[in-house]
Amino acid sequence: MTSDGREPNATPERDERQGDRPVDAKEASFRLLVESVKDYAIFILDPGGFVSTWNPGAERIKGYQASEIIGKHFSTFYPPEENASGKCASELEIAATMGRFEEEGWRVRKDGSRFWASVTIAALRNPKAELVGFAKVTRDLSERRETEEHLRALTAERATLEEKARIQDFQERFLAVLGHDLRNPLASIDMGAAILHQQVKSPTLTPVIERLRASSRRMSRMIEQILDLTRSRLGGGFELSARRLDLCELLRRIVDEIRAGRPERVIELRCSTASGVWDQDRIEQVFSNLIGNAVRHGDPGRPVTVSVNADERMVRVEVHNDGAPIPPELQRELFNPFRRGDRQSRTPETEGLGLGLYISNEVAHAHGGTIEVRSSIAEGTTFSVTLPRNASSVEREGSVG
Repeated sequence: MTSDGREPNATPERDERQGDRPVDAKEASFRLLVESVKDYAIFILDPGGFVSTWNPGAERIKGYQASEIIGKHFSTFYPPEENASGKCASELEIAATMGRFEEEGWRVRKDGSRFWASVTIAALRNPKAELVGFAKVTRDLSERRETEEHLRALTAERATLEEKARIQDFQERFLAVLGHDLRNPLASIDMGAAILHQQVKSPTLTPVIERLRASSRRMSRMIEQILDLTRSRLGGGFELSARRLDLCELLRRIVDEIRAGRPERVIELRCSTASGVWDQDRIEQVFSNLIGNAVRHGDPGRPVTVSVNADERMVRVEVHNDGAPIPPELQRELFNPFRRGDRQSRTPETEGLGLGLYISNEVAHAHGGTIEVRSSIAEGTTFSVTLPRNASSVEREGSVG
């Protein structure tokens, strides 16, 4: 055996890619190592940047067979815009001057697709310090980059949601304080207006006092809606005080009150018998809002109908009006708080905070029921309220929002 570990008269390994130059054992072992690596593209460039070797990892990542790429310039792997800027020559210059060049950036596969890569270019010099080429190592980091971008997007989305929640919490607490603090001065205004109405009998002042009282009542309803909103959002829901009610009697009372204020409108109530266990004040709030809305928004020449159907377990009340339908895009957000519809279609009569339907929906849910809406040009608009006959089991569970 010779000093270099070969058997006497053994023929040295030949490098088929480098002609007939003999390859010693260390070089053969290194080549075996490089060719076994499949997660990294490892290859040699000559001093001009042309590919002179190619490993299986390079074939897997970049898509070229050795016979297709050896002898080609390494700019083949770069996007056109970077080639136009002279990036490849700059990288080789830095590597030759500093010993190595490193970066992460976009690279191009044979099929034209791009991938995010970690790239290292190291200068290769002979014992005389002469530049003989470059070793280039490329790793595909596309999956890591996608994961990082996904995490960044999730972090940004979480931060946005947290900020929205913080702002919403502040707004709702502000509304709670505002609504509470407005009640006392409004009560004084309402009381003063009532006294004036009793004592002043003037053709000039009486209409003014009536408008003052109407505005006071409207403001009072708005404040109650604000307080209902904050109780629903901040307090966890509505507290129900459920007791047995005759729903038909309750609806007749609501219809009579609305007729008194709008005698020109026809309201038809179809209800024979329907009783159950509900919170009277809350149920009145729901149907006063729905029937009042039907009167305000319906065709003045067509009647508003209120129909009640009941079985042993459930009661279903439908409030119907003819007239302009609710647009489909508005139906999707009809029960959201502060939803006020088309600005151009609002009048002093229909103006409000946009809380009535939201609160009605919350009350129905608190009773274990639902509110649905159907609206079209052909059939008009119908709000359907379904309530279980016995809401006491819901009430016993506590506040329900």
